Amino acid sequence: MLHETTVQSSRIIQNVRRAKVSHQPLSENEILALVKKGDAQAYQQIVKKYMQTAYYIALGFVHNHQDALDLSQESFIKAFRKIKSFDTGRPFFPWFYRILKNLCLDHFKRIRHRMEIPLEESYLLIQDREDKEMKEAMWQGIEKLPFEQKEIIILRYFREYSYEEIAEITGKPIGTVMSSLHYAKKRLKNIVGKYLGFEKD
Repeated sequence: MLHETTVQSSRIIQNVRRAKVSHQPLSENEILALVKKGDAQAYQQIVKKYMQTAYYIALGFVHNHQDALDLSQESFIKAFRKIKSFDTGRPFFPWFYRILKNLCLDHFKRIRHRMEIPLEESYLLIQDREDKEMKEAMWQGIEKLPFEQKEIIILRYFREYSYEEIAEITGKPIGTVMSSLHYAKKRLKNIVGKYLGFEKD
């Protein structure tokens, strides 16, 4: 296994050298190979690519602009410090996401009271959702979900990831993802049913 990883790393480095000579853009894995060798400038390309996604995921978890900004930035700093443990043969984002998620969980343990940002600043449920009262009810409902269900809702509806992508990001079987989403939506409907027209008269 170690031999295969070493061979794979050697191939990536060779590709990086060829790309430099031919002035071709580097692939993400090739950029990450440079980052693992301590190239902070190369890491800025990774940060630029994923910063917005990281921010909006954190925003969905903590529902506060400044906290989301701080957590997303901190996650990139922590990922850079741990980059030597990253396997360049695997996708970067699922590995990075676990770092971001753990920081958000730690944040929940430290902070009990969070200031809410205007719902219009979030990218969840903006289109065709002009009823402010309903938006507030949806946010309150999402906040009451267990973290695992909130996570699936955020990835599916904040970022519009497919079931397959969510399974890859979270490391959960696709069946578990679909089941969690089903129960999350069911619980959300029960919480905010009167605002969404689900509650019976």
